[in-house]
Amino acid sequence: MSKAPEQETPQSEEEGILEKFQIQSSEMLLWTILYGLLGAGFFIILSFIPRPYIMVDLFMFGLAPAMAIITVAGAIRGPIAGFLTGYIGTLVYDLIVSATVVTFTLTAVAFGLMGFIVGIARYDFTSGRSLVKMSILSIIGLIFTVLLTVVIGLTVEVYADLVVLGFVMLPLLTVGIPSVFLLTPLFARLWHLVMSKVMPEALVR
Repeated sequence: MSKAPEQETPQSEEEGILEKFQIQSSEMLLWTILYGLLGAGFFIILSFIPRPYIMVDLFMFGLAPAMAIITVAGAIRGPIAGFLTGYIGTLVYDLIVSATVVTFTLTAVAFGLMGFIVGIARYDFTSGRSLVKMSILSIIGLIFTVLLTVVIGLTVEVYADLVVLGFVMLPLLTVGIPSVFLLTPLFARLWHLVMSKVMPEALVR
């Protein structure tokens, strides 16, 4: 007589959520925050490094490695680390550049959302198919970020429609999509190769 499948208890579901967010213990929470802060630091550094790009009318073509840092942090350490990387990195960068908090930190929240979305899934950094999934979710996260940024521009900053479309949405899409699609799996794979030799225990997620 076959046994009925065991139902997940609320406690096991809660543990699964905590594990997905990498906060199931105080030590794991500390490491997650640390990854978010380190990611934010790399994001800020890369944001200040000049990068080549080509302008064709309102279309900007190039790569922005800093954007890929947000998605990589989420892929490596989960949604909270990804959100912290995007939120803190963007917030501190805006403070340094403009000496003010832009749009009540809503823009920083938009970039944090990208890392959060990528961090929801699990990945095998040695599998090509898993890396492709990472790239696709990075694009999905970017699209949500762009949409939220456009809404903020229209409603909070009250920019004209054409200004938001031409100077916010188009540059984010034309630079962001190739950046997160190409650089996210590349950075994640490099991180895996380095950490597998330097700190193998850090690969456990």
